[in-house]
Amino acid sequence: MKKVKETTDEEDILARLHERVEKAITTIQELRRERDSLRAKLAQAESGASERLTSLEEDCARYQKERDEIRNRIESILSNLESLDV
Repeated sequence: MKKVKETTDEEDILARLHERVEKAITTIQELRRERDSLRAKLAQAESGASERLTSLEEDCARYQKERDEIRNRIESILSNLESLDV
C-alpha cells in the first residue's frame, strides 16, 4: 500500500508541476503578444510624432517667411510715407 501512495503523491506533484508549467507558458505567450502589440503602437506613435514635428517645423518656417515679407512691406510703406513728408 505504501508504494501505491508514494506513486499517487508523485503523480499529484507532477500533475501540479505540469499545470504550473502550462500556466507559465500561457502567461509568457500572452505577455509576448502584449509586448509586440505595444511595440507596434509605440512605433506608430513615434512615426506620427515625427511627421507632426516635421509639419510643425514647416509651418514655423512658412510663418517666419511670411513675417519677414510683412516686415519688408511695412518698412517699404514707412519709407514711402517718410519720403512724402520731406
